[in-house]
Formats: sequence, structure tokens, C-alpha cells
Amino acid sequence: MRLVLLSGVSALLSPLAARVRVARYSSDAVTGTKFEEEDSTKNPERRPGHQVKGMEAVDEETMKRQAAIRAHQEQCPRLSWAEEIRTMTAQKAGFAVLSTVAQKEGIEGFPSGSVVGFAVDDAGRPIFSFSGMSSHTKNLDKDPRCSLTVTEKNFQGAADARVVLAGEVKRVADDVAVREIYKESHPGAYWVDFGDFHMYRMDPILDVSFVGGFARAGTVTPDDYANARVDPLVEAFDPVATHMNDDHEDALKTYLEVLVGTAPVARAQMKRLDRFGFDVRVTDQASGATGVLRVPFEEPVTERKQVKDAIVALSKKAKAIQDQEEDK
Repeated sequence: MRLVLLSGVSALLSPLAARVRVARYSSDAVTGTKFEEEDSTKNPERRPGHQVKGMEAVDEETMKRQAAIRAHQEQCPRLSWAEEIRTMTAQKAGFAVLSTVAQKEGIEGFPSGSVVGFAVDDAGRPIFSFSGMSSHTKNLDKDPRCSLTVTEKNFQGAADARVVLAGEVKRVADDVAVREIYKESHPGAYWVDFGDFHMYRMDPILDVSFVGGFARAGTVTPDDYANARVDPLVEAFDPVATHMNDDHEDALKTYLEVLVGTAPVARAQMKRLDRFGFDVRVTDQASGATGVLRVPFEEPVTERKQVKDAIVALSKKAKAIQDQEEDK
């Protein structure tokens, strides 16, 4: 079982939740008291968990609310880590931090960071268009070892996902097809066709290190990453999220309060969408604390045209629950 902690969730459970103290066991996936990833394929280094000390106890009602939300979030269907990473790197017009081995006199051997545009091919290998004058190009031509840090779209902080791909980046000899892949992802990159720009690709990828938010950290194998599929709703996220966040924020609040079981929330914004559901960035009404919570679809959605029906189904479910509560 994969254990998940979402940033700030404990503060979203009630106005008192920021002071919660619960039993310290590894399956506590909400309050952050302790976390350990037991799957050795995801955590081969056996990274220790997080532990929060000195927290005061709260009332039984708050504890029950936390337990219910914890159970709900742990049971939510999600993309596998490999799928989540593969979908993240497939983002259009992506930019990321490339760390190379400096060749400049005085800092030889030091890590050197550059913000670069990237795309990925069908195997998830990052593709770049580099000028021969750039310091990172000169570094790579001497030493191809590097890493690429990619963040999820609309990254804001520690609660959001990022991945570090480590490997070797070398110039592509026959770069016509690779150039077209890059231009498809970056249609405004007219400089790609300049004479002093050449295509580079990370190959092989030697390590894939993932952080999906607080207490969601580990690795997947390069083969698992390469073989994972991009989520079919990756292209639907922008229009769906814009529509929901601009026009239906009240509906998002209702899903959180009624379907997930949070205390009242002041702000709710969709931050990620996939075939199993969506994640919402939440601001608690009482405390102002922020966090991320998952709202699952009733059934997996594989096409853009099905998303509206899936969201309508959530609204109907929430309304039915509200009606039942009023009848009691």
C-alpha cells in the first residue's frame, strides 16, 4: 500500500487540527506524525520518515474527523508513481533546471544550474535545443553527466510534485525528428532552427527520484518510467481547471466538505487532473492553513468529453448526501 501525506491536511480537518497529536505509527498518512515508505522498490535507500513532536491532544470529534479523512484519502485511486512522473515530464512548453558539471576555471567540478526548455520523446527521454555558446552546452560537451529537475505544472511549493532525472545528455547526430518533437512542445521556439543551435537528449536515464509532496518521496526504475504511459487527460487539464476554478469554485468546496469531509474551506482550486480524479489546493476557513486533498471520480475517465459527466456525477452524489443529512 502506498502511503500519502498531503501538505497542510491536518490543519484542514478542524480549526484545532494544527495542534493535533495522534498515535505515532507508520500508516498515519494525514497528520504527518510519522511516515515510512515500506515499498523497497520506491524507497531502496530506506529513507527515514518525518516525525512531529510536542503537539497537544485534541477532542475526540476532531480525531474522528481526521481518521475519516485519512481513510478517504488513502483509498483514493491514483496514478502509479511512474505514470505520474511520466505525465509530469510530458507537459507542453516545459522548463526545468538542468544541473551540469562546471568546466569554467575556478569552479571546475562544481554543479552548475541552468533553466532550460525541454520536451520528451516517446520513451520519456528529455530533449533540448542548446546554443553552442551556452555554458551548460560547453559543460555537457566535456562531461555529459547531469540531472534535470522537473516540477509539476503550476508548482507553488513543498506540497507539489517534482522529479529529478539523472543521466547523460549528449548531442543527437541525426536531429531532424528530435527537432520536430521539441518544436511541437515549444511552438514559439524559432531559435531552434538557428545554425548554432543543436539538439541534445538525455540517454541513458540512470535514476528517477520523485517527490510528490510531503512524505511522498522515493524512486522508480528508469525502465518503469520509460514504459509508463502518459495519462489520457493531460491535455484536458488547462481548460477544465480554468473553468472549474473561475466558474465553479463553490462546487469544489462542496466536494471537499461533503465528499471528503473537511471542515469549511475558504478557497478551493483544482491543481491536478487525471483519469482517476483531481487534486484540490485548499485553504481552511478558520485557520487560513493551506493543503492539498484528493477528490476521486466515481469511475475512471479516459476522454476529455467524459470529464463533464464525471464532475456532474460528483455534484449529484454530494447533493444526495446533503439531502439525507437534512432529512435526519
